[in-house]
Amino acid sequence: MNINKLLVISIIYCITACNNIDKNYLKINLDNATDSIYYSEFAKSLDYIQLNMNDSCLISEIKSIYMDEDTFCLLDRGGAGIFIFTSTGKLVNQINYFGQAPHEFTDITAFTIDPHLNQICIWDVGSRSIKKYTYKGEFVKTYRTDVLIRELATFQNEINLFILPFYSKECPYSIWIEDLNNQVVKDFDYPKPKDDQFEFVNTYCNKEANSSYYYDRNYDQLLYITSDTLQTVYSIELTQRLSNDLRIKDPSSFKWENFAMMWNFSISPKYLLMNYYYYEQEKPYKWVLLNRNTNDIKIANNMINNMDSVQAETQSIFFLNERTWCRVIESTNPNNCNIALQIINLK
Repeated sequence: MNINKLLVISIIYCITACNNIDKNYLKINLDNATDSIYYSEFAKSLDYIQLNMNDSCLISEIKSIYMDEDTFCLLDRGGAGIFIFTSTGKLVNQINYFGQAPHEFTDITAFTIDPHLNQICIWDVGSRSIKKYTYKGEFVKTYRTDVLIRELATFQNEINLFILPFYSKECPYSIWIEDLNNQVVKDFDYPKPKDDQFEFVNTYCNKEANSSYYYDRNYDQLLYITSDTLQTVYSIELTQRLSNDLRIKDPSSFKWENFAMMWNFSISPKYLLMNYYYYEQEKPYKWVLLNRNTNDIKIANNMINNMDSVQAETQSIFFLNERTWCRVIESTNPNNCNIALQIINLK
């Protein structure tokens, strides 16, 4: 009888322990990579949009993409500005207004869209101001912000989410909300290491109309932010995380090897897809797919389309919304400037 009771207690304990596993904690070791992750593991169908570049080679590499109903806004990594396309791939305009005039900018330091007003928002570090344009590329207005940021998102009523992922004496905040009058509406009081000198600049956020997912590379945490809340979605124990003792050193003083930084991520209710850049590896990009329902993690060296014959060499799968991701298909012919968007419809 006592043995049976002990057995029952043990079973109950095991069930309770399993149910109490922290699904917000992820342990990732990029050295455990398999060969490939396949589209069919998270996608249900693919569509394609051919971008009409009017026989020009203006886009060198796409850094970020936003979609709002029938409009695509693309930022060129090579400095050619922002390109606006219709949902059928027709080029509407190119915002490359570099200069000192009120409607111009010296740099596209951060860029987002305001889906509530159908506007494109650019933060220019040179003028410390936000420039706004219509989806046709027409100038709307400019206003100073007097802040230092790396990323922004615009929510309803033109309030801005600002993110500064490193310490600066110029700015006391890390993640905060401001209105059009430069008044801080909400300071989330999120910590940032004062001595950290290393910054990896690429995808920071997956943005929606009134919320953003933000990957913090200082602590390898994925955060969910609205106008008044901030919560940790995942805390990631990355085996290849850059150690704290190296983070406080001048990056030029140590070898850039055997550590990794998150390159790009896309999230949906069922999946989280991340891509890490692993320094000094023969294949530096490592893909990580999390099934959010089962908490199963798969790590791989390659991302393979097994749903049709169209393969891509690009190392980013962009978030468009929680139902749709996107990968850029570039021509392998140097004389062909055609670019297509591979629209990934998620399970």
